[in-house]
Amino acid sequence: MKAVGIKVLKDNLSKYLKLVRAGEIVLVMDRDEVIAEIHKPTIPMPEKLDPWQAFLNNEEYRGIIKQAITETAPSLFELKKLTVPGNKVNLQKLFDEVKGE
Repeated sequence: MKAVGIKVLKDNLSKYLKLVRAGEIVLVMDRDEVIAEIHKPTIPMPEKLDPWQAFLNNEEYRGIIKQAITETAPSLFELKKLTVPGNKVNLQKLFDEVKGE
């Protein structure tokens, strides 16, 4: 969470919006008083925000979770397009291998 004065926010708006896009919450201050906060949207917007992402944003806003910040992670929309592998995976065997390491 970042706190910033109105003038600094106005002079560096792009920088702070980039932080918000990355999941940061920005508090806007006026003479040592918080007057606003900027964060990712928490309500779904048609074709703009997946309901799952809206839920995650809301949980992060409430302080329940902290989302990972990465620029290379695929979106949920991209993940839905992935096909299921043809061969079956033995999860127990995989867990046993990982546990053994």
